[in-house]
Amino acid sequence: MKIKYWILFITVLFTFTSCAVKKQIPSASQNIANQINSSAINQQHQVGFVVREIGATQNMFEQNAERYFTPASNTKLFTFYTALNMLGDSIPAFEYVINKDSLIVWPMADASFLHPDFKDQKAFDFLKNSGKSIYLVNGRYQGEKFGAGWSWDDYNDYYQTEITEFPIYGNSLKATFKNGKLVYSPDLPSMYLSEVNASAKAKNIKRNLDNNNLTVPTILSANFEQTIPLHLNKNVVENLLTDTLLATGMVIKPVVNLAWRPIPAQAKVLYSLKADSLYKHMLQPSDNFIAEEILLNCAAANHLNMNTKELIKIAAEKYLSGLPDKIQWVDGSGLSRLNLFTPRDMVVLLQNIYDKVGNEKRLFNLLPNGGKSGTLRNMFKSSTSSFVFAKTGSLSNNYSLSGYLVGKSGKKYLFSYMNNNYIRPTSEIRGEVERILTYIHDSY
Repeated sequence: MKIKYWILFITVLFTFTSCAVKKQIPSASQNIANQINSSAINQQHQVGFVVREIGATQNMFEQNAERYFTPASNTKLFTFYTALNMLGDSIPAFEYVINKDSLIVWPMADASFLHPDFKDQKAFDFLKNSGKSIYLVNGRYQGEKFGAGWSWDDYNDYYQTEITEFPIYGNSLKATFKNGKLVYSPDLPSMYLSEVNASAKAKNIKRNLDNNNLTVPTILSANFEQTIPLHLNKNVVENLLTDTLLATGMVIKPVVNLAWRPIPAQAKVLYSLKADSLYKHMLQPSDNFIAEEILLNCAAANHLNMNTKELIKIAAEKYLSGLPDKIQWVDGSGLSRLNLFTPRDMVVLLQNIYDKVGNEKRLFNLLPNGGKSGTLRNMFKSSTSSFVFAKTGSLSNNYSLSGYLVGKSGKKYLFSYMNNNYIRPTSEIRGEVERILTYIHDSY
């Protein structure tokens, strides 16, 4: 009997010991939490982080998943998803009608039109080769030149271009110092551009708020370059287009602006380029100009009012009703601090994007690749192959990264890592995001 009791005692003891050992093994969630919470960098600002395996319904890890954060350019993921639902595989440049010797054009906010980064200019070539007098119909865009909540004093910075219904040259002016003088592209007519010299202490060109008159430093370095948003109105656009057409050797009448008139039922659509080319340029270098114009392009392509606020409302109700939290979305680019999303909103959106694209290789190619391309080319260089494919978002005191992560195990994850209200250098926050995501890659 004693032997039986001893066997029973040892069996029970072994069972309890085994359970105790199991309880001591930390879960993935605990490990990630320890990595984040033990960091001195994460102690004084708001951190929201969600990780979920692609296709799963439960999060592998979450911290402040339900709290709202300023997303900055993570907003472009909402714009991207809207475009995936509202545009086809090509970008509509404009609607047009040919009436005898006249070509009447209704712009559709094609951001690629005469943009220096897009060499294929199908829309411009169509106008150039039409042999017709060109008329631009104005009044389709119903909004302001800047988005809701944008900082007005950023108007001179390259990243805050004006929003227009007929984008041209990226709505920007590039100034380059060559052979002892400033050269501008595009070369605006003198009636729309003039220079005033500033002191030698000035480092950059300053454009007037309400026109394209420039205050230029008296001393410039040999390699000086600066991109300045253009101040645009219908007359500037008309003259720019006329001059560009004339520069090709065409003998044409000046382009003429027309007041708004309804688009005839027989109007045709001219498509300019593959949509993925535009999406990639929006997502990889995080181009604010293209993001804003894409929303207007979505509106025009679906015969809606070309108005950012109205388009966002329609897109949110039709395509984003399944998000876990109510969103506050006000612009296409994320320049506005009025945008507010939660990390768990971002992760659900990422799953929706993944499902909508339906082609992982295509999707990952459009996004910045860690260590390789876009705004992530200088991050995640420890690996020979990219394992993070994600959208960055940066404003003063805010840094977020949301996208897809491939673990060494082969598992693939959705993640959104949002940081708000820090006063440390952003480089330190980026480094911490990189460290945590690399840990997840290596461990899971």
